[in-house]
Amino acid sequence: MQSLTAEDPRRVGAYRLLYRLGEGGMGRVYLGRSPGGQTVAVKMVHAGMASAPGFRERFAREVRVSREVSGPGTVPVLAAAADAPIPWLASAYVPGPSLAEAVHDHGPLPEPSLWRLLAGLARALSTVHGCALVHRDLKPTNVLLSSDGPLLIDFGIARAADDTAFTATGSVVGSAGYMSPEQAHGEQVGPASDIFSLGAVLTFAALGSGPFGNGSPPELLYRAVHDEPDLNGMPEDYAAVVGDCLAKGPADRPSPEDLLARAEEHRTDEPWLPGPLVLAIARKAEQLLSVEAEDDATRAGTGGGPPPRTAVITEADSGSRPWTPPSSVQPSSIPPPSGRSAYLSGSATPRSYAPPAYQPPAQSRPAGPRAVPAHPGPRQQVWVNPWVRRGPLSHPLLSLFGLAPATVLLLTGSSLKAIARDHTSSSLELGGWKDLTEWAMTDDGWRLPLTLILIVMLIVLQYFRARLERYPVAVTRTWNVAIGCFWLLLTGTVIANFLWLMGTAAGAEEDAGDGRLLLLRGLVSAVLMLDGLVTVPVAVAAFIRVLRGVFGDVARPAHP
Repeated sequence: MQSLTAEDPRRVGAYRLLYRLGEGGMGRVYLGRSPGGQTVAVKMVHAGMASAPGFRERFAREVRVSREVSGPGTVPVLAAAADAPIPWLASAYVPGPSLAEAVHDHGPLPEPSLWRLLAGLARALSTVHGCALVHRDLKPTNVLLSSDGPLLIDFGIARAADDTAFTATGSVVGSAGYMSPEQAHGEQVGPASDIFSLGAVLTFAALGSGPFGNGSPPELLYRAVHDEPDLNGMPEDYAAVVGDCLAKGPADRPSPEDLLARAEEHRTDEPWLPGPLVLAIARKAEQLLSVEAEDDATRAGTGGGPPPRTAVITEADSGSRPWTPPSSVQPSSIPPPSGRSAYLSGSATPRSYAPPAYQPPAQSRPAGPRAVPAHPGPRQQVWVNPWVRRGPLSHPLLSLFGLAPATVLLLTGSSLKAIARDHTSSSLELGGWKDLTEWAMTDDGWRLPLTLILIVMLIVLQYFRARLERYPVAVTRTWNVAIGCFWLLLTGTVIANFLWLMGTAAGAEEDAGDGRLLLLRGLVSAVLMLDGLVTVPVAVAAFIRVLRGVFGDVARPAHP
């Protein structure tokens, strides 16, 4: 929130402007007050854009669309003037962060908040689609988090679902990373396109990044069309819902009503936002009260100092750093480039959001008592970098492909050794096989403790995997190193068990002993052989995981 400068107007329509909230590719956003004392957000377009051919018609349509959408999960438009020298629009001011800002400052949302976010946005989309509209630009910066639930904003590129004049095939409108495949292709889109964008937003809320990673607009659009989303690290039921939203075919995606029903199945009595975000909203509300008190004092002639600096809630940058206007402008319908891939030359808001490196929030806090949630739940101490839980090595349960045959050998090893002793092979005198058999028959005391150690490590690692946010950064770093060591130990165990099994088998005739036991030995041998084929790349990846755990950016404190 910045003080007005000489170039800023003091009044727009019936609204007095108090502070500048931020500036985007389309224009500036101000904090204002109505004659009745209501605080509003006033968007004024750049003078250069106001004179562009067809802009005023498009702006008037945005106003009309925004006024048509009224219901749960939306922010009402209060007044507008498309024919003013500089067009403007006033909407209700929401003292809450955007989803992008919340994840940037506090990390991904906990599971109860994710289900409430899904329910709130599903209601909002049901309202939008019920007006025969398609939002077309659903992304983290267009979702505000209020104390009552999420709110959907910015209908600047919304289109009527049956208005072919604005949905002509061959135009690309939206934000890369959150556009549906049909939208990326420049095809006509319907309500199902918003569902795909919703799935991308829900992924960002859970992991801190979109389902197709980061990259240039052409790269993100190509992945949205051709690649499967990366949902590793999400709660299982939540990931299933998000995966349905991100289906490539529009007909395969659920409706907002279906999503709302599935979200309600997971509704709890916990507060919808974690404690740090509740306090952040309370601080914004308190700052708003300070602004209003200052304005009242100024009007009474007593003056007052500027309010504390706060974050931008709409078109301004959603991060904690001062916002720098991008070079790109508000996107418009543009012809796609030649070839299969369509891409954007701009974004629907000041910039296409790419998750920045996590930075702890500022430590300054307003004076006076602060509200504390009645049931804050487990305290989140750190924000865990999403890569920590991604990839096969981040899932300890996958080690069962190696642990299971090792455990079977542990249980049947004595019987296999008995067969080898009773039916000694006549070819046992052949050099290295004899040494291997003697080692397998006499020096196998390592099998029991090593297998037990791996089982205990598996249980402990799996337990902490879902609870890393509750502990200091050192715990996440230790977990990351431990899981690398676990896979290194497992690869060594798989190789040792395979050699032990070969040594035992070499000491007995092929047709000796119980047939079922020998069949089991053959199956275990085949599984261990397959495991052995991947031991080298797994060991290399595990060693890299250890190094990243020691030196990498695994987690950051969630609270100063």
